[in-house]
Amino acid sequence: MQSHSHTHQGIVAFFMVAVGLALGGVLAIGLVLPVEASPGAQDALPTPTLFPVDEVPYALETVGGAQETLTFEYAPDGPFDLGVASVTSQYPRGMVFTLVPESSNGAIEDVILFLRYAHGSGTRVVAEFDSAREVWVAHPWESGAGQPAWTHFEFYWRVRDETGASVDSVAYEANYSDPTREWFRLETPYYVVYWFGMAEDAPDQFAREAARAIAGTHPRRVAGFGRELSYTPVGVIYGSREAMSEMVGSGVTNPTAGGYTSDSLGITVQFVPPDRDDAYLTEWLAHVLTHELTHLYQFDVVGGARGPNWWTEGQADWFAYAAGDYDARLFNLATLQDLPTLSKPVPRNIEQADGGLYLVYDMGASFVNWLNLTYGGMETHRQVVELMQRGAALYDALEQATGKPFFDLENEWRAYIDLPPFTLADLDPASALEPVIDPLVAVGETITLPSTPPLPVVLEAPSRAAASSGQCFANTTVTVLDMGSRDGEDFYKVDCMGQIGWMPRDQLVGP
Repeated sequence: MQSHSHTHQGIVAFFMVAVGLALGGVLAIGLVLPVEASPGAQDALPTPTLFPVDEVPYALETVGGAQETLTFEYAPDGPFDLGVASVTSQYPRGMVFTLVPESSNGAIEDVILFLRYAHGSGTRVVAEFDSAREVWVAHPWESGAGQPAWTHFEFYWRVRDETGASVDSVAYEANYSDPTREWFRLETPYYVVYWFGMAEDAPDQFAREAARAIAGTHPRRVAGFGRELSYTPVGVIYGSREAMSEMVGSGVTNPTAGGYTSDSLGITVQFVPPDRDDAYLTEWLAHVLTHELTHLYQFDVVGGARGPNWWTEGQADWFAYAAGDYDARLFNLATLQDLPTLSKPVPRNIEQADGGLYLVYDMGASFVNWLNLTYGGMETHRQVVELMQRGAALYDALEQATGKPFFDLENEWRAYIDLPPFTLADLDPASALEPVIDPLVAVGETITLPSTPPLPVVLEAPSRAAASSGQCFANTTVTVLDMGSRDGEDFYKVDCMGQIGWMPRDQLVGP
């Protein structure tokens, strides 16, 4: 039986919201479009929309903001009487657990606290005896330890007496609450979300939209992955980056801290970006929550975020609330530059010819969308997931599910983006190199980069379509390691401050 020494009086509201989604109709499960019918850049494939949901049940309340001590009672078990445990959150400096066990056999020798998280992982803390209070005390995350607020867990005790007899207590559930501030808590059947620092005057507006985004994308995820998550995940949204970094330790802030998703905790952690209005934040965070939720599906169903970055991020974006105009960007980008091959990692933070970053998300989401609408819809996607569950690499799974080599699949997708097909030499450019007729320098010699561009890109292969392996700096001296010519263009393999890769000739000499 569980009792509370003091109850927080939150404001609780329950809503059953009728949703008439103006965002569009149902994503067609199993829709098949033949490759020959793939549209060009002027006729983009439809992107997934929210499923119509008749009712979105959710609960909204305020939590935290005051320290509370929870008490948990244990029935006698053989010679042991564990009595009552107390649990007090001291976030961001951990939680204090106490126990006063007794044994008819004699003195208690040791007490261990076990914590189990949503996805089955856990930790243990050896309790120490406080002779002044005559209680055993365990204090996990005492230094902060990066443990986010509102982590949900089960806990139980293992108690051993002087005869060597031991007992494990029953398990109770608890949350790592934050007594330092009030949070809003949104509970849906598929996700529990905590937040502060936004929508303070109208929290129901964010709760309503977030609940709709979660419920409206849920059937798509279940269809694509074959089942629901094995647990209810928790999303935590801090009001600022500085507030989020408190979990490292009391008084500690980290201006570079970023959000993350932990499959072991079953939790997603984000922060509210500054200088944004609530309308923007509502839509953006609804997308982030559902994107990160898909990452948890990747771990729980597939067994990990397996596959190249374009697949894991593109898949997460495609199953999210609003992936953005990925095709529109790629259609425009194809008029400015080539795109790197999907057979290798795609750049994330390298600026492209349109001035934008995050190419990995747009290329991945576009390919997933094209694949689903061209090769069997959700049935094929689920088959890819099931093959990866059994250990297949992504490329092998795609080939088995579609019956085509990935080389052909990628070229069909490139045709949809209005890009020319790759040749085998494009994917292994070094194999097609010929000697350079008039080299700038010999292999082993150095050359100084020109003053522009300020951050020249180092490529993974001697091809302008190759992915970036890093960036250098203008006016830097580089060492030439190899060279070769392909289709009349010279490429040089260089070592630029430890960044090793290829540069075309004009990048070494300037315009």
